[in-house]
Amino acid sequence: MSQNQEIKRLNRDECYESFLADQIVQNPKEVIFHTVASMCDNKYLFKFKKDDNGEFQLSCNGFAYSNFGISNNKYELEWAADDDRFFNVIQMINSGYQVVEKVVSR
Repeated sequence: MSQNQEIKRLNRDECYESFLADQIVQNPKEVIFHTVASMCDNKYLFKFKKDDNGEFQLSCNGFAYSNFGISNNKYELEWAADDDRFFNVIQMINSGYQVVEKVVSR
């Protein structure tokens, strides 16, 4: 079983998305989602960092957002992060070609 498939099984059977969302600190300045691709287990980072206005901006580390096959628009992920709805952010990322493996925040 690939790493991606194992994470999908954890999401389905053991509420892994909720566990990951609970790992995020209160009022974070930056949240980084480590993801694993479905086809080849390549790993990528989705970085949410607050700008000068206190709003989250999403960076895909040099990759185009459209490459990840997420059905939501980029601004929808940013707005969910602004509202501290990181569980929804994880679900949106998981709807594409990636699954969230790990979350770190500060």
